[in-house]
Amino acid sequence: MKKSRFTIVLLSSISSLVLLATVEIIWAIDTYDNMRNAYHNQIESIFDEALWQYVLREPNGNYTLPDITRLQTILQEELRTSGIKSDFMVEVLTNTNNVPLWNAGNEGLSAKTITFDKSFTPLTIRLSVNDPHRAIMVSMRWMLILQTLSIIVLTTSYIYLLRTLFRAKNIEQIRRDLTHNITHELKTPIAAAYAATDALRNSPHILHNEATRNDYLDMSLAELKRLEGMVNEILSSSTEDFEKQKFVYEPCNICHIVEEVCATLNLKYSDKDVEWHIDIPQHTEVVADRLHLLAAISSLADNAIKYCNNRPIITISVSCSGNTTTISISDNGIGIPHSEYKRIFEKFYRISQGNRHNTRGYGVGLYYVKSIIAQHGGKISLSSTVGKGSSFNITLPTYGKTTHTNS
Repeated sequence: MKKSRFTIVLLSSISSLVLLATVEIIWAIDTYDNMRNAYHNQIESIFDEALWQYVLREPNGNYTLPDITRLQTILQEELRTSGIKSDFMVEVLTNTNNVPLWNAGNEGLSAKTITFDKSFTPLTIRLSVNDPHRAIMVSMRWMLILQTLSIIVLTTSYIYLLRTLFRAKNIEQIRRDLTHNITHELKTPIAAAYAATDALRNSPHILHNEATRNDYLDMSLAELKRLEGMVNEILSSSTEDFEKQKFVYEPCNICHIVEEVCATLNLKYSDKDVEWHIDIPQHTEVVADRLHLLAAISSLADNAIKYCNNRPIITISVSCSGNTTTISISDNGIGIPHSEYKRIFEKFYRISQGNRHNTRGYGVGLYYVKSIIAQHGGKISLSSTVGKGSSFNITLPTYGKTTHTNS
């Protein structure tokens, strides 16, 4: 239903824009035709008036034509009085074969003209005037400019509207996906903690067996910690909360940070038997906020393990070049399509991986990592092959500020 409404709004917007542009064009053409007809009628009226002042009718019905330069003078005066600035030519031709006998005033006449013929036995007088197209277009220039600008403004507005609608549609889709994922993720630890607590409450034999009781308590505690981690991950994605965090820059031993990450993830994924390949010089250091850098590396390594169908093989290496240090985290996971590279670091954006309930998340991890790296003045890049794995490269300035605080 919502998709149908969106399509209707989209088609209505495009139709309205096309209709408006069509009306503007038709109006401009109609205005041009009216001005051209008015110009033609005005010239014809001036020509008639000038001829009655110029031509003399004799008693026998014939006409006498005085010097043609007099007609030229009369026409010049009448055109000037009417505000018409146009070159013209007057010709006197025979009625029988239109042979020109006299002409006057042909200087500046263009190849394209409009003509007016008046027959006076036995001669015809012809007035040729420059085609008014250019003059009309000049007089209409501001109107055409305003019409063009209005169409451009309206087109821009419609494009902005459509982009806003598309963005709103995407945000709504992201909201639904996020709600679904959060609901699924939060229900699992809550249900486990509830089941363990319920068992302790309603099963006396468990309550009085210290070993079993401790197992259930440990299970509840682990699930509650897991729940806390999920909530913290969501909160950490908030830009406002993130900017309130303090970044304290100090020399950090990358090897020690990676060792801590490996130890933590080995406990978390003890059932996956993660294979680590670490290639870091023992005393490699970078000036950074240790806790946030550890969180960034841990998040990338955690994703590498989660999104792997086989035994995870994670490679972490460090290389230094000049004033920059690059940390690479590679895996043998499912990979990321090239078409997703631009959006993979967007907030709440997740690549559809099918019904993989064990790898659900909120789409905030990579956004959070990128934000941390940006706070350090660094960059993060991705290279990946679907079905073979991915490699994230974090490039940081080796020597940063000793202290830095965001508030």
